[in-house]
Amino acid sequence: MKILLIGEYSGLHKELKSALVALGHDVTLAAASDFWKKFDADINLGYGSNIYSYKARQLALPFLKINQFKGYDVVHLINFYTVPRLPYLNLWFIRYLKKHNSIVTLSGSGDDPFFVKYSEETMRYSPIPWHEKYDRGQPYYMRAQSHLAAMRACMQYIDGVIPIMYEYYSTFCAAGYAGKVAKPIPIPIDTQRISYAETQAGDGKLVFFHGLNRPGFKGTFLVEKSFETLKLKYPNDVECMIEGRMAFDKYMNVLSRTHISVDQVFSYSLAMNALYSMAQGKVVAGGAEAESSILYHGLVPPVYNLLPDERALTATLEQILEERGSITERSRASREFVEKYHAPSLVGEQYINYWNSLL
Repeated sequence: MKILLIGEYSGLHKELKSALVALGHDVTLAAASDFWKKFDADINLGYGSNIYSYKARQLALPFLKINQFKGYDVVHLINFYTVPRLPYLNLWFIRYLKKHNSIVTLSGSGDDPFFVKYSEETMRYSPIPWHEKYDRGQPYYMRAQSHLAAMRACMQYIDGVIPIMYEYYSTFCAAGYAGKVAKPIPIPIDTQRISYAETQAGDGKLVFFHGLNRPGFKGTFLVEKSFETLKLKYPNDVECMIEGRMAFDKYMNVLSRTHISVDQVFSYSLAMNALYSMAQGKVVAGGAEAESSILYHGLVPPVYNLLPDERALTATLEQILEERGSITERSRASREFVEKYHAPSLVGEQYINYWNSLL
């Protein structure tokens, strides 16, 4: 099968391409990537030497390279927005993709007008209001009726949607597209390329790490407060780090020296950072609500679930301290869970089966 993957955020398409290639498929990745993480792509749709050239190239390159997006069995978009902020240019782009390829599918894996509008209705807590308050300082541009209307129009040309977690599944369904939405498929993680070291508590300090990206969206403002409380109450028992906006390899190196990875506070499910942490054998605190079990045949991941409340968050981190004797056991469980449910061959076959059902 000849497959074109368009877009990249946190490594999802990097991992998916690797999984599909290993199954014998011809896969091309076209992406602007994340400016900080600098993931590779076969067709460059961004990059640049600074944030300004990166943004300018994101606007121009999809159209300058438009002839490279023809003749595929499957085109899979990571998001409605290949071109930032311009909804009707993205609608034109998706129409073009549908005209010149067999099928076009969309990933449910990031912010889009449906998630912005419906996440507060389908979820008990949503990151969007906090993203607007702390990261943007104003209402999200995706709230505009023009963006919602353009995404609804684009769904005419989308053959199917593949969510990577419950959150996106729920919002596409709430938007009225349950008939086009597949059951969520886990994110592929190639554990053979990620070094595993059994995490042991020892007698020293436990190192808690939170990756900084979008502080409001991830709930960093709550994590900061909880970390301050931990450092005051347990000065001899904890070290707390918040770092981010770094290349992927550096991020993985920083993560490797931690015991506890504290991921997103507003998440219901496990995203890339949590899964990379678990693959390394870290104990993870993050999204593990009951709804996330839709990905795992009713099983909830072996993760400390976080709630978006400072007291509850602090209590969970203190629980980890109290249960430090189980860290090695939890380390093994983390790695084994990713190996079992996020194996590239297993995930890749689910994508191929779904695409074949549409072809």
